[in-house]
Amino acid sequence: MSRRRRRRSIGSFILGIIELILAIVIFALIAMAAAYFFCPLKKVDVEGTDLYTNDEIVNYIIDDDYSHNTVYAFIKNKLFPKGDAEFIESFDVAIKGPNHLTIICNEKPILGYIMTEDGKYLYFDYDGNITEISETFVDRGYMQVDGVSLDEPEIGKALPIGDDEMGYLLSLIKILRKNELMPNAISYDEKSHITIRYETYSIALGNSYLLEEKIDRMLRILPQIEGLYGTLHLENYSNQNTDIVFEKDEVSE
Repeated sequence: MSRRRRRRSIGSFILGIIELILAIVIFALIAMAAAYFFCPLKKVDVEGTDLYTNDEIVNYIIDDDYSHNTVYAFIKNKLFPKGDAEFIESFDVAIKGPNHLTIICNEKPILGYIMTEDGKYLYFDYDGNITEISETFVDRGYMQVDGVSLDEPEIGKALPIGDDEMGYLLSLIKILRKNELMPNAISYDEKSHITIRYETYSIALGNSYLLEEKIDRMLRILPQIEGLYGTLHLENYSNQNTDIVFEKDEVSE
């Protein structure tokens, strides 16, 4: 191939690249113009949480003038997703129409909480890891755990509870939820024995040995102690020792 033909071939290739780039730029400009004129954001739905008002979530995600365009808001939150709101792990933004977005809030998983001496709440997940540290109390029936303390709590840090104790706690909560008997609080002692507390009485379960049998006994006895003040002792229950004692508290009128 002669030098002239080679130069002509290289020139044609470069010209083709320039034409392709120009075509992409023109197409992008046309798409942007169409999005600007035809996709102003008019409606935003919020799903997945009741911890914030719809306006709070919308103002958090649609946080600049350009975000009032459906396409821009969608692309922005795909490229730069937000996930640093209290109790919210992440946000998903979906286009439902040219003028309609849906914001889906993915809440952090929470099993229970620990209250610190300075009045903060340490919320933890099903693996025993802290998912949120907040001054806000979330009233969703989460169980309070007493007898567990952390010197320097941090999000992502595990509670000082062993795997066996965590397994015990999960099994207990599963059984209690199944029977609609979630307590006000659970307490650990230095031996990792558990006591569950309700409005007027407590139930000492001890360790995890024969847990299902203890709960079964508890279910049979609860109607008899409803409204009473005291502690039902099941910590020493076994196949050999089936005696169960309810120790009444002295309650002043």
